[in-house]
Amino acid sequence: MGIKLSELDEGSNVKLLVSKGENNIEIDGVIKKIARADMALIEIDHPSGKRLNFDGVNVDLEYGQEEDVPVLWKDVRVAFYKTDYVLQTTSDGRRHNRRSSFRVGVSTYAQLRMMGKGTSQVMIRDISISGFSITDRKKELNFDIGEKVPVKFEDLGHTLDLVGRVVRTEEHEDMIIYGLEITNLCKDLSSYISLKQRKNRQR
Repeated sequence: MGIKLSELDEGSNVKLLVSKGENNIEIDGVIKKIARADMALIEIDHPSGKRLNFDGVNVDLEYGQEEDVPVLWKDVRVAFYKTDYVLQTTSDGRRHNRRSSFRVGVSTYAQLRMMGKGTSQVMIRDISISGFSITDRKKELNFDIGEKVPVKFEDLGHTLDLVGRVVRTEEHEDMIIYGLEITNLCKDLSSYISLKQRKNRQR
């Protein structure tokens, strides 16, 4: 469970990471049209100008903006059909940078929206580019591992709309802490984390 190809905007710049044995090349591309959750038409910028054949090679797809931790789709398929390159993912994308483990303290309330359970308020404890944690002081949320949790909060001029998948729980005497992996694209997340880090250092 991760990020769908369809969460990218049309016009997004991407890279094809092509490898065969010990040989590796990077090819720039642009998402031309999203066809479905796992398929898109892409334009490929290659100096040769020739039609490229991706048979017999391994191709990964990478997407990232500026300081964002890149999202990687492993083992994608690329084929030329009529006038376009068609790209199809075989699994969801995952963030794949070691910096993704770096977390900053948040301590800000968020609105949690659960289907059939209404809206409640939770505390965002900390956040990174790949995940966040929330505290349940009333011990009444009762989330299961794997459950998806949508939250929204505003802080430092940023509005963050996140969907997290519960990956761990920590039960304490006065609270339960839930750790969640972010499963959607939130374009303001990287800039928010950088700003929050600077603010925290000024305290």
